[in-house]
Amino acid sequence: MPEDRGPGRTWKPGPPIEAAPAAEASKPIRIGYARCSTAQQELASQLDALRPVCKRIFSEKISTRVKTRPELEKALKVAYDIKEAALTRRSSSPSTSSSASPATPPS
Repeated sequence: MPEDRGPGRTWKPGPPIEAAPAAEASKPIRIGYARCSTAQQELASQLDALRPVCKRIFSEKISTRVKTRPELEKALKVAYDIKEAALTRRSSSPSTSSSASPATPPS
């Protein structure tokens, strides 16, 4: 206990506390996906538009007739992983409730 505190003594403010550095505002994590159907088409214009705003970009040249699109699946997996990590982090912080349910990827 500090010397200036004790029973019967009046309260005095302590030394000023240094302000903690402001937490950096969290920016959304943007994931880009670019696709074109044929070898004659080009992805460059899509990629140029995505680069300034996206953290990760997935791209592929694949027909719409193909049912599985590997790069789209990778992009969705990254998005679900980020969402699950954010929910886990939020639910473990003491200021929020732990009723958040983890995200599940579509089957």
